[in-house]
Amino acid sequence: MLHPLEVVQAAQLAYLDNSSDWELNSIEGFIRQVLGWREYMHGVYVYLDDDYSERNWFNHTHPLPAFYWTGDTQMNCLHQILTQVKQIGYAHHIQRLMVLNNFAMIAGISPQELKDWFHAAFIDGYDWVMQTNVIGMGQFADGGMIASKPYAASANYINNMSDYCKNCAYNHRQRSTDNACPFNFFYWDFLARHYDLLKNQPRMTQILRNLERISFDELQIIRSKASDWHTTQSETVN
Repeated sequence: MLHPLEVVQAAQLAYLDNSSDWELNSIEGFIRQVLGWREYMHGVYVYLDDDYSERNWFNHTHPLPAFYWTGDTQMNCLHQILTQVKQIGYAHHIQRLMVLNNFAMIAGISPQELKDWFHAAFIDGYDWVMQTNVIGMGQFADGGMIASKPYAASANYINNMSDYCKNCAYNHRQRSTDNACPFNFFYWDFLARHYDLLKNQPRMTQILRNLERISFDELQIIRSKASDWHTTQSETVN
């Protein structure tokens, strides 16, 4: 509900009043996000086709897990972030992209169900925000109109970027054992089931080479764990 220029000018004045304590690169980064990324995404939305919100390039159809509404999951990263969203209707961009969106994409969740959840759960749930950031950047459901690669990542990324994994019931280093982190087996299952689509994405070449190094037997276990997870979720809901 604020005009972007109003926000930029307020931030600039606040920095000038606190320049002895504030870092220039910090305020510069904030202003650049408002002037750059926000306006880019808003501009893209203006020119999108009417059917953009229904794009589903990977044909993902699994229902949104109930824990997106409740926060009740043993995955500590998701539990912490979803609990925060319940409380204040907000999460940082990296939490949105690399945890909430990332998990939904690699698990094969319907991008439309995820978008609807973002609309309902977030304080900034405007259509132009959620279509571009969820359908486009977060889910790559538009096949690359906005992003140059799917933002898919395993638990290794989350462990490197946060402290969530230290207090988690799952092992962030495992992908095929009984206590393997779901981010891991879903990540490799995602790459395997969409190999033919992803092999034509230049930025995915090295990542797919890593997939090819996994033995056939282990990959079968990984893919079985991904399938079993969805079965368990369905039984829990029912």
